[in-house]
Amino acid sequence: MLRLRRSPNATYQSLAGEAVLIHMQTGAYYSLNEVGTVFWEMLDGEASLADCAAKIAVEYNAPPTVIQADLLELAEDLVKEGLAERVR
Repeated sequence: MLRLRRSPNATYQSLAGEAVLIHMQTGAYYSLNEVGTVFWEMLDGEASLADCAAKIAVEYNAPPTVIQADLLELAEDLVKEGLAERVR
């Protein structure tokens, strides 16, 4: 079960439902849409990706499998960029 937490190297600011993430060591910044921001705010190291997808699917009345596939892609990008970490 994939679980993530926000990296200590990342900071973010949420504005109008969207987030801007900044990698503190590289200075690179990234923007997330509304759904990505909701997911980002769930990254506490406790909830699994499937748990997050189920909650988001209910909130946005969307198919859980579609949401889970999108979140998996986003999760991989966040880890690759050093903004999130896998929790074992």
